[in-house]
Formats: sequence, C-alpha cells, structure tokens
Amino acid sequence: MSTLSTHILAISTGKPAQGVKVILLRGETVIAEGSTDANGRISALASLTPGQYRLVAQTGAWFAAQGITTIFPCAQIDFTVAETAEGHFHLPFFDSPRRLVNLPG
Repeated sequence: MSTLSTHILAISTGKPAQGVKVILLRGETVIAEGSTDANGRISALASLTPGQYRLVAQTGAWFAAQGITTIFPCAQIDFTVAETAEGHFHLPFFDSPRRLVNLPG
C-alpha cells in the first residue's frame, strides 16, 4: 500500500498556500479531503491501493480569499498507482493566478 501527501506553493507570492481545500477522488468517489496547513502542506492525505486517482486543489476559493482574480477555479493531477507500487507519493502544486505548474513528486 502507498501513501499520499501534497503541498501548494503560490508562486505569485513565493509563499505556501495555507487553507486550500484538497480532495482526492477515485472515479467519482471522494476518498479523502483536507486543507493545507501553515506550510501549505497536507502530510498524510490518504493511503492508496492500485488504481486511478484525481487530486483536486480548490485554488479559486483560496485566490478569492486573498483578493486575487484567477482563471483557475481548481487545479488537478490525475495519476495511477500501479499494482506493484509501494511507498510514498508526494504531488505538489505550484500555482499563480494565470499559470499552473504541476511537477512530478
């Protein structure tokens, strides 16, 4: 079994994005959800079994709370956990109001 963590850095400010709601889905089913801490992190979001997942960060609400207009209501990463996968996955988001970069963890 594998585990998952994430973090969000607002590259427009160079600071962690605290309080961003993050949802993990498998198909249409919500597997886990949480909000980023003061360091922009969720260190233990979920345990994963093999399959396809979608990690969604509700960035639009966070930008609105900061008084920033954005074109991104959310950011997402689709990923697959293989049958042979074990260990830890870390999937970061680096976002700005007009640009989104997802780097492999």
